[in-house]
Amino acid sequence: MKINRTFLCLPLCLALFNNCTKEDKPTETLIVETNAPACQTPNESNNTYRTFFKPSVGWVGVPIPFYENGIFHLFYLYDARNTMPTFHPWYKVTTSDFATFTDTSEMIATGTENQQDGALGTGSVFKRNGIYYAFYTGHNGNLDPKEKVMLATSTDLKNWTKDPSFLLQASWGYDRNEFRDPIVIEDKSTGTYKMLIATRSEVGIVSNSTVPWRAVIAQYSSANLRDWTLEKPFCEDTTTFITECPDVFTMGDYQYLIYSNIDDRMVHYKYRLLTANTWITPVNSALDGIDYYAGKTVTDGINRYIAGWCPTKNKNSDAANFDWAGSLVTHRLVQHPNGTLGIAIPNGVDNNFIVNEVLNAKIGFGTTKQGDAYTLKGNGAKKAFSVFDRKTGAFKIKTHIKATSSTQFGFEFGACETRNEVFAIVLDLAKNQLRLDKVIKNASSLNLTQLPLNVPANKEFDVTIISENSVCVIYINDEIAFTNRIYKMNQNAWAIFADNGEVTFSDLKIFK
Repeated sequence: MKINRTFLCLPLCLALFNNCTKEDKPTETLIVETNAPACQTPNESNNTYRTFFKPSVGWVGVPIPFYENGIFHLFYLYDARNTMPTFHPWYKVTTSDFATFTDTSEMIATGTENQQDGALGTGSVFKRNGIYYAFYTGHNGNLDPKEKVMLATSTDLKNWTKDPSFLLQASWGYDRNEFRDPIVIEDKSTGTYKMLIATRSEVGIVSNSTVPWRAVIAQYSSANLRDWTLEKPFCEDTTTFITECPDVFTMGDYQYLIYSNIDDRMVHYKYRLLTANTWITPVNSALDGIDYYAGKTVTDGINRYIAGWCPTKNKNSDAANFDWAGSLVTHRLVQHPNGTLGIAIPNGVDNNFIVNEVLNAKIGFGTTKQGDAYTLKGNGAKKAFSVFDRKTGAFKIKTHIKATSSTQFGFEFGACETRNEVFAIVLDLAKNQLRLDKVIKNASSLNLTQLPLNVPANKEFDVTIISENSVCVIYINDEIAFTNRIYKMNQNAWAIFADNGEVTFSDLKIFK
């Protein structure tokens, strides 16, 4: 990962209605915009994050996940946000379900401002013969090379000892100042180990390439985890500066490469059959939006999860640039028969919200309500909507959406006062997009970020939203995760809407 203090630039219900008798005919509700809840000024200073973990002081940088004996050990680069010349030591938090966490604080300290590891970068943890090996990036912008791979070992995953005799720097032809994020995997076919490192390479290092410098994942091999020999590059990418935080794993008949693209600030993947050499880039290679970075995976032998971070924004402002580091967000990977991946909510997170709260619309327009089903009919000139109580802390929204004729609908956060300004998560069926828009009444919407949206033939969507303070993650059909940081969401009302046509939000419930 890049050592940087900031980064710049997130037919069930219809059948029910059609079969209604006179006695259970739904009630038409056309409420005018009056008595809307007033907006609160977002304040993150005293907020505690549990579901999307952050330490009590400071923030979560790149996660380095490791699993053993029912416990996920999530090492991470700790971001103190101070002016110290040394920064980003390895900290650790543990969990069994990604819903409750135990913070165990510092694991591997930084060196001095004159040492190679004045700042620590990401890496990986590997166990061999009862010894845990933490390979990490030593970064110091005042040295040449700026980056080398370093090593610390442990016998208990708690107490770590640096090995000053181990220093691996870039081989000839590779960029000595961009040489980081080591991951170690076992090659069981040969009984050896492979270390993959994010770097850049000159012409001639990878055959048939005419690009002077390009992103490369270098590959080294070892029989003992101490002595490493350079091999042919594992992968190259001529479309980006560097492919950060590489992660490689096998699932079924496929091998996967996860990486973070430093240019578009998104986590991507490629895959290939175990019997093939050529990587396949799927039509939608992104595993989340721009508010999710540096995702790395871990498995408990049954499920595989990807842990990354949702960045904060400068001065807790929705209008500001992203900071480096933020809150921990973890998804569950879903493998499809053709090898492509989907994203789903971890069961532990989903099951952590079980208290069903009363859901009452405060204001609305163009809404028909029956039980937990809300049918909205927008006419183009005026959108249909229903605004619900403000929420604080952490909560879960679940619903099944059926788009009868609407092509643009979704959820609004910060829906207060007269809804003059809201942040809308939009399902746009005409453009096959899932978007976060800043919507100002009687003005053009501003698109903040977007992802491709797979629209099924029946136009039905199972949706789960997990919100905690200013972090919001929406999961759709076990296909998409869309993470965003929305400060106005905290302490303010939310809404469902339809810009046009008819759509039904059935079994709409909120849980704490």
